[in-house]
Amino acid sequence: MSDDNNNEQNPFEQIFGMLFGANGPGADQGDGQDGSSGPQGFQIDPAMMSTIMNQMQGLFGQGGDAQAQATSIAQKAVPTPDPAISEESAKATTDAFRLAELWLAEATELSVANRSARTITRAEWVSETMPGWQKFVLPIKENMSSALTETLETQVPAEMKGILAGASSMFGSMSDSMFAMQIGQAVGALSESVLTGTEVGLPLLPQDTAVLVESNVETFASEIDVDPSEVRIYLAAQELAHLALFERAPWLSAQVETALTRYAQGLKVDTSQIEDMASQIDPSNISDLSDNIRQGLFNPPTTDEQKKALTTLENLLAVIAGWVDVVVYSACEHLPGREQIREALRRRRATAGPAEKTFSTLVGLEFNPRRLRDAAALFAYLEKQGGTEARDKVFSHPDLLPTTQDLDDPLGYSERRHAEWTSESSLDEALSRILDEGLEGTESGADSEAKSKDEADSADGETDGDNNDETDDNDGGGTDSDGVDGRDAS
Repeated sequence: MSDDNNNEQNPFEQIFGMLFGANGPGADQGDGQDGSSGPQGFQIDPAMMSTIMNQMQGLFGQGGDAQAQATSIAQKAVPTPDPAISEESAKATTDAFRLAELWLAEATELSVANRSARTITRAEWVSETMPGWQKFVLPIKENMSSALTETLETQVPAEMKGILAGASSMFGSMSDSMFAMQIGQAVGALSESVLTGTEVGLPLLPQDTAVLVESNVETFASEIDVDPSEVRIYLAAQELAHLALFERAPWLSAQVETALTRYAQGLKVDTSQIEDMASQIDPSNISDLSDNIRQGLFNPPTTDEQKKALTTLENLLAVIAGWVDVVVYSACEHLPGREQIREALRRRRATAGPAEKTFSTLVGLEFNPRRLRDAAALFAYLEKQGGTEARDKVFSHPDLLPTTQDLDDPLGYSERRHAEWTSESSLDEALSRILDEGLEGTESGADSEAKSKDEADSADGETDGDNNDETDDNDGGGTDSDGVDGRDAS
């Protein structure tokens, strides 16, 4: 096979050529004209191929419980030390949840009672949230598996298809196992900093389960120089508020799943990355091949439609986080350190830390609602105009859920709802409108965030001194320290 011809091979043909033929072992052992050689010059060594396939199956795994596999990998990735929960910490957390429940009952009519509340270790957070992670990343897993299988079927060289005809199930299993490895490593990395069960904005645990991750809470309190007892109360209130919201509006979870499904539908295997790695493969070191294949699979090119779906997801998470931000801030008015805690949490949610960046790299998703401040400004405005009832009513029906336009222009929210939508809409129609608006609204991207900032700055003469820094971090619009847009309704 000439160099010119080799340069014209597709990436998988290059890989298989290097493993079994022209550029791999045995390339000088015959001319491809006898029975021991494959067609078109591939030197197919059945023993070598069997060895490689066995090694690949061993590396990627075959069969078994993918969730158990992901959990096991995640547990190994949990940072240490991960100390056991002391009796003192357990009692302090219980007291924090009790007080947070009482305060929240005065700040919202949503039910925050009857939750199983406790503090857990990082490893326990991994084990208990893994079923939730598996649920939300399932569309990505399924579409990635389909994309890999389709790519293999269309790009494997013709002379290899007969040999690999029975290997489709193996490749499917390999894909599942590779994804289990990715999500396991990602969740394990995230366990280093996550503070509560709902911090990423997803209902990962049953709705009657509220948790704090003790070692991370203590570290966070130390970093912001606030008494750990105050931090526990504030975080407990956030956890209970999240759970109450998902209980009040169960369709929120479906919305997140729909956005993830739309993102996953556009997944393709990035053959350019696989082509780049083809020239670097060492057939004697299959572990490098597995790492490269995983890198090629989980850093796929992002299409415009996927970007729109991710923006819809980000805005939805921002709306959820914005409501929680306003409610919890109001509920915790008796905490001396609430301003400091709130600002630290806002910064934390708006900018990805090392653990969040690792998760994004491994799975291809970000859960940082960068427009949290815009959403908080909207809910603070609604509360100022119509009280807590108007603020909480937003989640009584999908028609009322804020869209990208509402985050850009909070003051026009009520007028748009009255003029454009009716309470007669079915649930499916309302959800469809929200998603479609999100897809259309993302086209303005950075312009929308800039507009939001300008409106908030011109409206609020008492913005936080740190807001300029936050805007640099893609936080969205600026608001004053209590999240209220300084203008009254016209």
